[in-house]
Amino acid sequence: MRKEKFIPNEYYHIYNRTIMNVPVLKDGQNAKRLKQSMLFANSTISSKIFQFLRDNEKQSEIKFIEAMNMLTRGEKLVDILCYAIMPDHYHMLIKERVDGGIINFVRKCDISITKYINMRSKRRGPIFESLFRSKHIDSNEYLTHLSTYIHLNPLDIISGKEWRSHKLKNWGKIRKKIIDYPWSSLKFFLEDKTDPIISGEKVILEQFKNKKDYELFLREWSGDSFISTKDIILY
Repeated sequence: MRKEKFIPNEYYHIYNRTIMNVPVLKDGQNAKRLKQSMLFANSTISSKIFQFLRDNEKQSEIKFIEAMNMLTRGEKLVDILCYAIMPDHYHMLIKERVDGGIINFVRKCDISITKYINMRSKRRGPIFESLFRSKHIDSNEYLTHLSTYIHLNPLDIISGKEWRSHKLKNWGKIRKKIIDYPWSSLKFFLEDKTDPIISGEKVILEQFKNKKDYELFLREWSGDSFISTKDIILY
């Protein structure tokens, strides 16, 4: 039984980890499909969209365009402000838009990617742990710092986990790699790139002068000047 009760118009940190930390999302095709699942699960008509995608499996480009058109006919269940997909887990900063939105969105998203991975791997059973984890974002400070934490998560792969407790070094070398990491929303935040998954992000970006100012916020991340990671992480 889930203890967290999701309230419309409130913000939450959503996190889910694969069983036994198996890095199934390290596979680019699986990570790409999870991004697609995040996009199409976030709709009141997501069941129809997923059925359409299944019925037109071989017409990849045409089906995607039509699925995008179908999205406009439904309503969003949540706002996804930012996200990062890691080899064995994912993070999302989400706003509940409608009652039951987060529960329905995450359930449909996880079912979609699980079916895909099982089909590719010729396996059965769940991919993720039984219940996704969540934490209510109860302050503006937590909101902005969580977006930074999520966007810096790929540094675990790029340069190691030192960033979690020490000031970032050699940002010039790290910058391109972390922005070009294809499975997060950071490129949307720092460059003029579109990301149809993202909505409601203005509540974060309006707190900065511009995108350069948000990048400076990332660069200055340190265990001393930010909320401790132990207050953010869910594992």
